[in-house]
Amino acid sequence: MPHEITPKLFFKQRVMTPGPVEVPPDVLLEMAQPIIHHRTKQFQAIFKELCDKLAWLFGTTGPVLSIAGSGTTAFESAQTSLILPGSKALTIAGGKFGERWQDVYEAHGVEQIKINVPWGRAVSPAEVGDALKKNPGVSVVTMCHSETSTATAADVKAIASIVSKTDALLLVDGITSVGAMPVKMDEWGIDCLVTGSQKAMMLPPGLGYVGLGKRALDRLNNTKPKGLYNLDLRRWLKSHAKNDVPFTPPVSLIRGQVVALKMLETQGLETVWGRTAKLAAATRTGFEAMGLKLASQSPSDSVTGAFYPEGVNDKTFRGAVRDQFGIHIAGGQDGRGDKWEGKVFRVSHMGYVDAGDTLAALCAIETQLIASGHKTTPGTAADAAAKVLLT
Repeated sequence: MPHEITPKLFFKQRVMTPGPVEVPPDVLLEMAQPIIHHRTKQFQAIFKELCDKLAWLFGTTGPVLSIAGSGTTAFESAQTSLILPGSKALTIAGGKFGERWQDVYEAHGVEQIKINVPWGRAVSPAEVGDALKKNPGVSVVTMCHSETSTATAADVKAIASIVSKTDALLLVDGITSVGAMPVKMDEWGIDCLVTGSQKAMMLPPGLGYVGLGKRALDRLNNTKPKGLYNLDLRRWLKSHAKNDVPFTPPVSLIRGQVVALKMLETQGLETVWGRTAKLAAATRTGFEAMGLKLASQSPSDSVTGAFYPEGVNDKTFRGAVRDQFGIHIAGGQDGRGDKWEGKVFRVSHMGYVDAGDTLAALCAIETQLIASGHKTTPGTAADAAAKVLLT
């Protein structure tokens, strides 16, 4: 039977969600190549190229492990592999994903000192420093650089400077910052940096990356991970030294990731960071010009969130933006403290997205807000955003 053609296929679909994101055509073509066996010299050569480019992207001379699974899989592996037996973890949350890392340690029975800040606000370096002074025995600090659920960025550089003066390791969720925002693992003193393939890495979901600094590598000699197989970083590290992986990898994703990283390398990281920042600034300006309230007090450049005006239904709104304009945006999420589901929407600036995509998204959002009863003049958002893009 031939593939059924639907009306939606007659206009372009733009995936503007903060993961998964659009995948460039060259990456898709590479992933469509014939499969190769992973226990071969051919695969090892490809994997070595991947490892070298990941280290460049992370800004580290240490290993960056490629783990089959999501960003959550990668971060849980770091959490369970790097915590000292019987020690405490300082866990920082100001959104859904910071809370998830607290849930992981809860499931593993790890004692936690929790810093929970209101959603939309970033934890301050002073709060982290005070907590470490008041709670001796902390061996791991977990935090989000870019909290995807609230579109909020934290000052990881300053926090890393504080944590590095203690015996605790800093584990950073860089899932929506690596490849989109400035993050320099070795220079800043980050002990462990994690990201996922479906964000600024411009790949489908399925790979998680764990960068390990010197202190983290030393720690692995003194821990006893509870994960028998996939979550034990020591297994991945041993294979990494041979340009290999301990378990069957997603070969096609690895091949595609090499191509995506070559694209970033060709553009240059400074250029990529600058473009992402400009798209984010233009979007924030466009939202505010329409009278919308931004979700974050410390906005991330990888994703922008805004609160809905009174009376706008989230699912109806996002469905109309998708079905009528081909723009896919994300809604809000709920947590233990704050509940943003149905209250905010979020737009991505990561990876394979440009000014045209951003302006198209702003126009679609504005048009549907007007149709939903919000009072704003047509063209307001695009006009305000264009002025930012032209600077």
